Amino acid sequence: MFAVDAESYQHSWSALKTLGIEAIQRGETVIDVSAWEHASSAHLAVLVFWWQRARKMKKTLTITGLNPTFQTLAELGGVTCIETGEPDAGH
Repeated sequence: MFAVDAESYQHSWSALKTLGIEAIQRGETVIDVSAWEHASSAHLAVLVFWWQRARKMKKTLTITGLNPTFQTLAELGGVTCIETGEPDAGH
């Protein structure tokens, strides 16, 4: 399991994307974001990007530690798959 740190929340989008891609390439199948106290739709988009990239690489990825705001945003966006590990993004 790879755990992001609280400071990474402030990273640029490209740095965040790279952070997740590198973790997936190392073989991580779980990324824990519980250190992120805040949530935004833009950060959720990065998490979905990580999930989609893992799928393209024929790997599974589950995001854990989503705070209640992230959980609500994922539910509203139809992307709870990032937390459940389900293979479909609700389509």
